[in-house]
Amino acid sequence: MAKKRKLPTEFSAHGAAMLRQVFPLLAKLSASGTERDKAGNRRLLFSQYASLILVGLFNPALESARAIVAASGVKKIAKLTGGKKVADGSFSEASSIFDPRLLEGIIKDLRSRWHQQRMSSEPRSGRASDRTVERLIAVDGSVLTALPQIVGRIAAKEKGQWRFHALVHVLDGQPVASKLTEEPSAKGRAERDVLAEMIAADQIDIPQSDEGHLFLMDRGYRSAELFNKIHTAGHDYICRLNRTDGKLLKPPKKGEVREPIQLPPLSAEAIAMGIVADELITMGGNCGASKIGSDHPMRRIKLIPPADRPSSARQGRVRTDQTGRDELVLATTLMDLTAEEIVRLYEHRWEVELFFRFLKQVLGCKKLLSAKTAGVQIQLYCAIIASLLLALTTGGDLTRRKFEMICLYFAGWADEEELLEAMEKRPP
Repeated sequence: MAKKRKLPTEFSAHGAAMLRQVFPLLAKLSASGTERDKAGNRRLLFSQYASLILVGLFNPALESARAIVAASGVKKIAKLTGGKKVADGSFSEASSIFDPRLLEGIIKDLRSRWHQQRMSSEPRSGRASDRTVERLIAVDGSVLTALPQIVGRIAAKEKGQWRFHALVHVLDGQPVASKLTEEPSAKGRAERDVLAEMIAADQIDIPQSDEGHLFLMDRGYRSAELFNKIHTAGHDYICRLNRTDGKLLKPPKKGEVREPIQLPPLSAEAIAMGIVADELITMGGNCGASKIGSDHPMRRIKLIPPADRPSSARQGRVRTDQTGRDELVLATTLMDLTAEEIVRLYEHRWEVELFFRFLKQVLGCKKLLSAKTAGVQIQLYCAIIASLLLALTTGGDLTRRKFEMICLYFAGWADEEELLEAMEKRPP
């Protein structure tokens, strides 16, 4: 009989055991929401509620609130989550009682662990390109919709929708800031407003270099006012524009003192890529519903990709203002990099789309467990916790097959030896 392979120390410290370590962390939430329970009758505590949602995220068979409630009476699940079988009414009421913000401390703790693990296992060389990639944060929002039978959306389609705003660190694919707003968006809840608020409040949960963060944004964020706020806060950006946005920067007037800016010349590689213009511009107050214009130097790069070359110009939904042309127009504050480097950096914005796909398709957040904003927020925070746990377990190299093996491990069908073997496999 073959000798059973011993699990390495690293895996014991940062592997499958890490998935179970989050449940004791949730124990500190037990007292939350019990203030009004003077008689001491409450049986479903926040710690068990969040634990049950996590169990559901790691078990694709539990894709509804009723399924999770039914599973809460299973002995192993009850022992893992620290409670007994839950009543349907208690589970439904929980989203109105518990404060989602209490989960932010656990998320911050796990992010800190992940950052330390990544830095120790993948030390950066310190080259300029490495430092630039470490600065990249992809930004976007995605609409989440509750099932029609949950909130009666058949008669009122505008009900039961939320927009999840996420800032994803490109280097490791993990969210570093997030916010949930109700749809349809109102004043102060638009994507550009939420990003400006996060930057002003310094809510981005990763160390900031001396050069600041570098935000990658799609057309929904095109706003001269937002660009000004990002620049004033000491950060850089690359944002996609409409092809009519911006005007060429005029030469300085007589007597005006302006620091000269020399852009790198277009290389043969840039021309082959399809870059047709690289110029300094200014933006007026009509860009992205902004009432004010730009107050800092900006650079505009235009690219019309050849038919035989892939390009981020062809990513995303079709726009009526782009009919008939696969044109990519970018605005940026980066003046020293070449035009082709700017375009390649922008292509990393797709990382936030991959995160939303992972959140919805793999972790099951396409189906919401609650029709209340607080309940949706708790589910999304638990999904971020699950994402960080998976990153800690797999070293950031997570495929759907690995996630399925983790689910089988939790269900008791796979042992740690089989889980380890799956974790060590590289994607084909």
